[in-house]
Amino acid sequence: MEANACKTLVLRSLESDRMDLDTFIPAFYQRFFEVCPEARAIFPTDTARLEAKILASLTHLAEALESTERLDGILMKLGNMHRKMEISDAHFGQFISSFTSTLAAILGSEWSQETEEAWTQFLRFVAKRMSFFAASEPAGEAF
Repeated sequence: MEANACKTLVLRSLESDRMDLDTFIPAFYQRFFEVCPEARAIFPTDTARLEAKILASLTHLAEALESTERLDGILMKLGNMHRKMEISDAHFGQFISSFTSTLAAILGSEWSQETEEAWTQFLRFVAKRMSFFAASEPAGEAF
């Protein structure tokens, strides 16, 4: 899928009247930790804090979609943070699957195969860039 079409569908679903982040985020984490129970120990136990962090990350990512430099800056920080937490590619895969299936449930009739493709493509890009930045940052210099 072409990048601009992907961005449009991602933003459209985030801006949907059906999108309720206060419902989506806890439902996503519940699903993610069900399919990836080993990840539960990696993340903070304070779910309110965890939910606030992903909400902030989603907001920043959505706002940065039109600026590669800004988006890369956000992904560098997230990549370094997740590297410290020892997040693996398998975790990213389960994250993406849990994220898209929860989003599909929240959006209901507004969810389509095209929207799923856009989100999957976007989240794979995010994971790939985070992994790239985490791998390129020397372990002792991460912030």
